[in-house]
Amino acid sequence: MMKLKTLCILTLLFILSCEKEEYSVINLNNNAITALGHAGMGIGNAYPMNSFESISKCLSLGMDGSEFDLQMTKDSVLVLFHDQNLSVNTNQEGMIHSKTWEELKSAVYNQWPYLNYHIISLDQLFSHIENLHQFKFTIDCKLYTEGDLNAYTISYANSLIRAIERYHLIKNVCIESQSADFLSLMKTQKPDYQLFIYPPSFEEGLEIAQKLNLFGITIANSDITKTQVETAHNNNLRVAVWNLHSEADHKDAIRKNPDFMQTDKVVNLIKLIR
Repeated sequence: MMKLKTLCILTLLFILSCEKEEYSVINLNNNAITALGHAGMGIGNAYPMNSFESISKCLSLGMDGSEFDLQMTKDSVLVLFHDQNLSVNTNQEGMIHSKTWEELKSAVYNQWPYLNYHIISLDQLFSHIENLHQFKFTIDCKLYTEGDLNAYTISYANSLIRAIERYHLIKNVCIESQSADFLSLMKTQKPDYQLFIYPPSFEEGLEIAQKLNLFGITIANSDITKTQVETAHNNNLRVAVWNLHSEADHKDAIRKNPDFMQTDKVVNLIKLIR
């Protein structure tokens, strides 16, 4: 009888431990968290980050959208790529900005297991996503150039604005950058865009965001506290957190009440907040 009672208690504890934790989110995003994949499915997935395959897989699983990195070619074509040099994980060398789009069309990821996936342009991404306007996209603007940074920044901003306007994505796109000058330029040209500073610390981000009247702050989850998220919200600033690699990271972030989460574990985040 005692063994049976013990078994029943253990069974009950197991069932309770498997129950989904309920979260009461309070933020500026209608008290909901927008779930985004980190460059698609995230680090260490079957597809290379920033590839069409990775982003489309992320969207097909039920995510709200995806973050991705964006650079610009010599002829002002915007392409999805993270690193400063193509030699890091592709079959080409040099910076994106040193190449024309025609030269980049043949570039493929060549590090195992990411073989033979192509670098894609922003236009290719947006034109091939079904139901494009039901998703949210965060664009991490990588301003890598060996030339005149000011001229590059202006050309980049103009190219990005044209793309957003062409696909009617003003409400669907968040733009993040580490450059306050770039965000200031974007704010001057398009004050209604959702612009995020991506700072080294929360304090610096808060100062820049307030000065430029930005939409929000993007920061690693480990670099912000729940109190700081609340401070941002009190100043009408949204918070996007990244560097999320596990269920523990997800739960820690959710309890801080951010507005956006960029994850490397897409399936787990869906299970937690859906």
